Amino acid sequence: MVSRVVCPLILLLTGLLALVTCPHSKVEESFNLQATHDLFYHGVGPAWRSAIAQQKSESCSEDVCDEATANADLPYDHLQFPGVVTRTFTGAFVLSSIARIISFIVPKSIFDLPSHPMAVQFLIRFELLILSWLAHVRLASSLEGYFAKNKQVKTPQSIFGYYLLITASQFHIPFYSSRLLPNTFALLLTTHAYAEWFNGRPDRTAIYLVFTTAIFRCDVLLLLFTVGLTMLIRRELRIVQAVIIGIVTGIIGVLLTAPLDSVLWQRMVWPEFEVWWFNAVDNRSSEWGVMPFHWYFSNALPKGLLLTMFLVPLAFLNLIGWTKEKPNNNTVIDQTLLQFFIPTFGFVVLYSFLPHKEMRFIFPALPMFNACAAYGLSKLHAMALTARKGAGMSFISKGLYICGLIAVVITMIGSLLFLRLSMENYPGGAAMEHLKSHFEATTETSTPQAPTWEDVHVHIDVAAAMTGVSLFGQRSVTHHYPIQMSKSGYEAENDAKDSSRSFTHMLSEEQSVQGYHVVDTIEGFPSLDKRNLRIVTNPAIYILERDGWIPKEYITRGTKRKLNWYYIVIALSGFIIAATLGLQKFIGQTKTRML
Repeated sequence: MVSRVVCPLILLLTGLLALVTCPHSKVEESFNLQATHDLFYHGVGPAWRSAIAQQKSESCSEDVCDEATANADLPYDHLQFPGVVTRTFTGAFVLSSIARIISFIVPKSIFDLPSHPMAVQFLIRFELLILSWLAHVRLASSLEGYFAKNKQVKTPQSIFGYYLLITASQFHIPFYSSRLLPNTFALLLTTHAYAEWFNGRPDRTAIYLVFTTAIFRCDVLLLLFTVGLTMLIRRELRIVQAVIIGIVTGIIGVLLTAPLDSVLWQRMVWPEFEVWWFNAVDNRSSEWGVMPFHWYFSNALPKGLLLTMFLVPLAFLNLIGWTKEKPNNNTVIDQTLLQFFIPTFGFVVLYSFLPHKEMRFIFPALPMFNACAAYGLSKLHAMALTARKGAGMSFISKGLYICGLIAVVITMIGSLLFLRLSMENYPGGAAMEHLKSHFEATTETSTPQAPTWEDVHVHIDVAAAMTGVSLFGQRSVTHHYPIQMSKSGYEAENDAKDSSRSFTHMLSEEQSVQGYHVVDTIEGFPSLDKRNLRIVTNPAIYILERDGWIPKEYITRGTKRKLNWYYIVIALSGFIIAATLGLQKFIGQTKTRML
């Protein structure tokens, strides 16, 4: 029973650790992160008014046309930096709305949330972390309930806790649970889909998968295909029922989200359809790199599961003393989870045919692999408890169980190493913090050459923007100093290489720029020096300052990144709330069993 409280808290704690130690984000997360900033601070209003003005401009007078032209200059990052493909604002809208509600509830005299942009960013990521954590707790509970209803096998020992413990020991799910990737939103919903499947509600599973495919990640269509085919073969769904679910859910999902996306993109759009067209019809995903067919199995899954991958096969072996029914004792294969695992495995196989591969693409498969690993570890636990004392089998059973636990511990150690490496992987975000500290040190100088902040113009190059600079980070500086900021992008209109003389400061991967000197150097590109057992970094982003902007004797160097107190407050508050809820559930279940 203790595991029902401890293991959920361990998973939450590992997610919080990743959130606190790596508060910045990279380019893959930038769309949703910038979108949450814009929706929190600006809302949908400007886009809505512009859309209405554009409709009027089709048959408008000159004055109204001027209004439409003025409204075209909207305060949204995605209109200036649209990226390769369009994405939905659904996830960003939900998270920013929750943050807005919290900001409204908390009195400004206690804490003025909007005036602390990095606290807003942390809060929004924390919201996603909590939603992801609840999804995995629900899946663990559903997995346990599935075995409780299955009379063919014994109820596994602590499978609820083992699923959460194995998930917490790995790197990717705890780390990405708070990161605003479309893949994270897809992972959250597919985790709920698996929970519904274990609960014996395949129709709801299909609804979750269809909605995820239509709104967040069109590639979940592969998982929908394998899972749906399995349900049809096993007659969990009828063909007519499956078709109705697909059509109705897809239409409702698009009708609920397309209006918001169309208003914010300023044109009629169904984002995931355009993504599907880009990848499937135009076949342009290979422009971002090509991996061999076996890459997911030879590289991605071993890296994602680490040593816990050796527990997965045990889920499909009939170990000694496990099956209740005697006729099944002679069989080698345990089919209890096979019907769930095969479609998930098939999803990874189908995805392997696509040339461009990334670990995050197969995130929806990880919960099912972890469920099987938890089942395997629970079998070792049962064998260790039921083996006859004094017999050789008892020693072997206990030894195997200890090996299983050691695999989980080593996996967690490896994940902590990955986390330590990741801390050095956001030099752009660290550079923005260092720049703010440099400005703070500058304001402390009382020289005749003290700067005029209105004349300060900071430029952020592509490398810095891709490695942690966010609108929240920019606002944390501009909130205190009335300076200008601009950044480069891959788009031709966002290329600012030829206008460097107009900038007083630059965050750049280039060390030498004529007319500028280096204020600070931010390390990045981390790697593990296995021989000396240390993490090696190299210069990644330079903070450049225009010569003569301030006397060199006032230049500060090597400013340490400060951990803001509100990170700790929010994290501890969430942890205490979760612990309280878990303890109440534990006490309630204990009382029920005693009665």
